[in-house]
Amino acid sequence: MKFKILSTLVLASSLLATPIQAENPAQVAQLQATGGCPRCNLSGADLNSANLNSANLSHADLINTRLDSANLTAADLTRANLTSAILTSARLNGATLWGASLRAASLSSANLSGANLSYGALTGANLSKADLTGADLSNAVLWDVNLSGANLTGANLTGANLSRANLTGAILKDANLMNTNIKSAVLCNTTTPKNNVNNRDCD
Repeated sequence: MKFKILSTLVLASSLLATPIQAENPAQVAQLQATGGCPRCNLSGADLNSANLNSANLSHADLINTRLDSANLTAADLTRANLTSAILTSARLNGATLWGASLRAASLSSANLSGANLSYGALTGANLSKADLTGADLSNAVLWDVNLSGANLTGANLTGANLSRANLTGAILKDANLMNTNIKSAVLCNTTTPKNNVNNRDCD
């Protein structure tokens, strides 16, 4: 039995580009073996460049997890805790992040096109140069978020809180800003929903 468990862990480790360092290595092994691990504790895991396409990680604990350049296309991250996670250049297009916590997460240059981030908590997150084309950010908390250079073309921001968000160079063409709080957001070279450029806060 011990040999079987050890073999499973070795096999799972070999599927990752970098070594695993997690609070629960057995659950990381489950993720790699089955393509899903809902409600698992994967905090601190090194999943850099991992292929997690369509993985079920709903309600999972992914605090401080490294997912830079990971493939999370169409993954289910409903209510997942990604606080301070590193998702730089990750592929999250079509992913479900409804109600997820992405506080202080690094998502710079990430592909979030068509992703569902509604009711998400993204306070202090870095989304600079992220692709949010057609993403659903309705009712999301985007307070103090860095969206400089981000592409939000056609995004749904209904009811979102963009207070103190940095929208320098961001593209909001055709975005839905109904009931969106952007009064204290930084607007400089920002493309508005009507395809105009707003330089309100440029120095």
